[in-house]
Amino acid sequence: MNPGTDSAPVQEAVLVLRDLGVSIPKVVSSTFEAVSLAAAHGYFEVTGRPQCLFVHVDAGTQNLGAMLHDAFRDLAGVVVIAGRTPYAEEKGALGARSNPIHWQQDVADQLGIVRGYAKWAFEVVSPSVLSRAVGRALQLAISPPAGPCYLTISRDVLMAPPDLAAGRVGRFPVPARPALSREALTSIAGELSRSARPLLVTSRAGQSPEGFATVAALAERAGILVAEGAESRSVNISTDNPWCLRAAADVRTALERADLVLLVECDVPWVPMQSEPAAGARVVQIDADPAKATMPLWSFPVDMSFQADGATALCQLLDLVDGAESLAPALARACARRVGRRARSPAAEGRSPRPPAGRPPADGRPAGHHEPRAGITPEEVVCALNAVLDPDDLVVEEAVTNRGVLREHLDRTRPGTLYGPGAPGLGWALGGALGLKLAAPRRRVVTVCGDGSFLFAVPTSALTMAAELEAPFLVVVLDNGGYRASRLPVFELFPEGRSASAGEAVGTTFARPPDYVALARACHAHGERVETAGELPGAFERALSALE
Repeated sequence: MNPGTDSAPVQEAVLVLRDLGVSIPKVVSSTFEAVSLAAAHGYFEVTGRPQCLFVHVDAGTQNLGAMLHDAFRDLAGVVVIAGRTPYAEEKGALGARSNPIHWQQDVADQLGIVRGYAKWAFEVVSPSVLSRAVGRALQLAISPPAGPCYLTISRDVLMAPPDLAAGRVGRFPVPARPALSREALTSIAGELSRSARPLLVTSRAGQSPEGFATVAALAERAGILVAEGAESRSVNISTDNPWCLRAAADVRTALERADLVLLVECDVPWVPMQSEPAAGARVVQIDADPAKATMPLWSFPVDMSFQADGATALCQLLDLVDGAESLAPALARACARRVGRRARSPAAEGRSPRPPAGRPPADGRPAGHHEPRAGITPEEVVCALNAVLDPDDLVVEEAVTNRGVLREHLDRTRPGTLYGPGAPGLGWALGGALGLKLAAPRRRVVTVCGDGSFLFAVPTSALTMAAELEAPFLVVVLDNGGYRASRLPVFELFPEGRSASAGEAVGTTFARPPDYVALARACHAHGERVETAGELPGAFERALSALE
């Protein structure tokens, strides 16, 4: 809750209901709306239960910023309830306008602020509809595909006596997750029967423990390589599974060689400028929202498309593969052939040897570009993290230009142990980590982010909330001195340009960055600056000890 002049009835109700012994949701005080939305998003990712924010009218809504974009794209089931300027003005009217801001915050289309980033937006204008609107918001927020919902309620509506006769919060069921029809299943099985080199690309099918186990079992029994979608921030298959492709070069090779590509719960399966399937490859899509109507120009080539929950559909396919001897002998033979070929020659279908952690390659930077290297490479940081992380630790990733390094080198072997914004709205890492810690208080939470995304995350607010709520997490800031994600495109588009020769792009360098250690300590956190790779193990051990 970020309270304002409109939240007083809710704040009073919290204490009244507690005194009456009525069970209510836990109320968490917030220091900034964007941090709270990222936390609610992270909490939902761990628990699958919808979370709610109360924000102050249009200004509080606007403070949600890019975190609303992330919640929308990452299908986060959150409900935002925002105040609305009171309607009444006359003396004696309960909750009427009583402050100049009640005219200033009366905007023409408050719902329009979020309309492009919410599944559903609704203004409650009468107490008679309030409870039904809340029930509807929760229902829609977690119905597949999940997503944020938005309600506005003015304080004079909240002050009105409740209409108990019209109230109803129950009987808003969440629809069952859709499965493949028998005809669809048969069609996909036929494609798998004819395929010699299938590739599964997914971003969300392995998020749940059941989906995670299904992805691995299907890969191993049907002989299917697995790659993460370009936007994925999940662990869909264990990074030590031999059917998992981690290195970007291996994913590109597999994509270009595949004769069948299964796109399952994936928004960005590949980036055409970098790599794409061969012209003759078949592409089969399974998704709860296969049309991607909220992305105006989603035009990846697809030959067959089916609307179904990804994990459910893969479980159906696995059942078919396991019973293929009697149901589909051609599929059984194809699966056995692929698995056998992999067993005989793992190098032919497997992953490249993992390079030793050390200094990174030039990242395709043009000749003449002299961007200085840090004293510690991202690979060295990830290697040191692997040495101290437990398999059940929760990791948040918002490393931006170093995201590929984490994907290739960070060891994650269990489901639900890697999270991220699932979208490019920067500043999610700290609030998201806070939400994970609140959802799983007995597990350690570690977030890895760039210095730019760290500052976008409103660190003073996030760290203050973590201290206030006794929800500690470790933040690893990869400090490359500014906005590397905005620097590299300049060098890419102008390889012989003035920026490339100077090794600098306008507006992307922090000449006087904050003292991050002092910032941490000001917010009651342990802080250290590490200058060499040899210092990393000790620093991580001390930091993790500080969480206890």
